Amino acid sequence: MKLKKYALSLLVLGVCFSGSMNISFANENSEPTDTKSIIQKQISEFDKLDKQIREDRYETINQGKKQLKSVQSEEGTYPTKTGSILVTRDGFLDKLVGHACIVYNSATTVESMPNTGVGTYANDWNTRYNAVYGLEVNKASTDQNESAASYAYEHIGNPYNWNFLNPDTTNSFYCSQLVYQSYKQTSGINLNYNGGIIFPIDIVNSDLTDLVYTKGV
Repeated sequence: MKLKKYALSLLVLGVCFSGSMNISFANENSEPTDTKSIIQKQISEFDKLDKQIREDRYETINQGKKQLKSVQSEEGTYPTKTGSILVTRDGFLDKLVGHACIVYNSATTVESMPNTGVGTYANDWNTRYNAVYGLEVNKASTDQNESAASYAYEHIGNPYNWNFLNPDTTNSFYCSQLVYQSYKQTSGINLNYNGGIIFPIDIVNSDLTDLVYTKGV
């Protein structure tokens, strides 16, 4: 697993849903098609991420020691900047694990939920979820961040996209697809580096995002 680039010196290293179709896991050479395998693959990716976070944290605090710091803690500054991305590993339904959103401003996020589609919500992930990963797009300017957040906001009312195999539609969105399209359509930044279905964990693992906040890891 690749190491994330940290935006802070002591910073260490997400609920989407699908329909009933069989899908392939886009990020690996092996391609499980049953729901149980797809879910387990994503959980394993989050587990590897969390393990790396804890290892890096402990090495930063206690250089040369191998014992891991197991306590789940909150590190970094909770994202309130426009265009920041929030991911959680909490929750799953059918084939997808976790949830993702884009920050509109310090008080508001834009998210796509299965029952309501794209809408605004309180920017309270640090109390709403147990495990949270806060991200910034490392090649995005302030204008690009604001344009991405505005794109998501302009699509409030669009329905939920149950066809996970079609992340490039701009008429409906699942959660991580909304984040992906917000940056792709406004600045050409492609957070779906492997193509196909974009899972919340993919956004965290992307080379184009930096982890700036964690909670519950």
